[in-house]
Amino acid sequence: MRWESEGIVLGFSLHNEKSYILEVFTKEHGRHKGLIRGIHSKNLRSTIEPGNEVKALWSGRLETHLGNFTIEPIKAWSSLILSQKDKLAALSSLCSLVSSTMAEKQPNDLIYYKSKEMIKKIVSESDEWIKEYVHWELELLSEIGYGIDLSKCAVTSKKDELVYVSPLSGRAVTLEGAGSYKDRLIKLPKFVLSKVSDCDNNDIVNGLELTEHFLRKRFFEPNNLNFPQSRNRLKEIFNKNLL
Repeated sequence: MRWESEGIVLGFSLHNEKSYILEVFTKEHGRHKGLIRGIHSKNLRSTIEPGNEVKALWSGRLETHLGNFTIEPIKAWSSLILSQKDKLAALSSLCSLVSSTMAEKQPNDLIYYKSKEMIKKIVSESDEWIKEYVHWELELLSEIGYGIDLSKCAVTSKKDELVYVSPLSGRAVTLEGAGSYKDRLIKLPKFVLSKVSDCDNNDIVNGLELTEHFLRKRFFEPNNLNFPQSRNRLKEIFNKNLL
């Protein structure tokens, strides 16, 4: 069997002294793994950095086999942000989350195209990229069946002045609706409801904590999966900026 598809490099691991196991999120074939040879090649190493866009040719005797990859670079996104640790962490986090949440060998057009768009925003010169990243995680949560409801207050049914989210139900809550329980709720920064809203570093951390909570509690912990270290690093970077 053989197929060819464009894709996003998610990561790689050492297989033996001559080859890596490469993981690519492809447009037509979803998240797919395969062997790739030539680990001593500098060109190959730079091509398979997570987040890079490639053309992948996979071949194997059967679809169930690991098979082999041959790849060609399309865009080396990671090379554009080597000196920017926050953006590198976001790029790595995106790839790790896709690797963990997307079913193997099952295409997902929405997450594929949303991820491609998000990578372009990460490497852009816009200061809005981190707000967009939090929205990307919210879309990922919805796509895997664990979206949160920010349409109205779970207590009062009001559609404005939403400032919290229930950690149990995943529904928005107003300050009035929170009452004496507000310390048990997750803060809902304004930029999550409206991308045009101004925000500071504290808002960004609150947004990352919001999506992290539901990713952990609704997907990673029930499936006995470790939460990605790259995602932890991303929040740590913005936490340090608060000091």
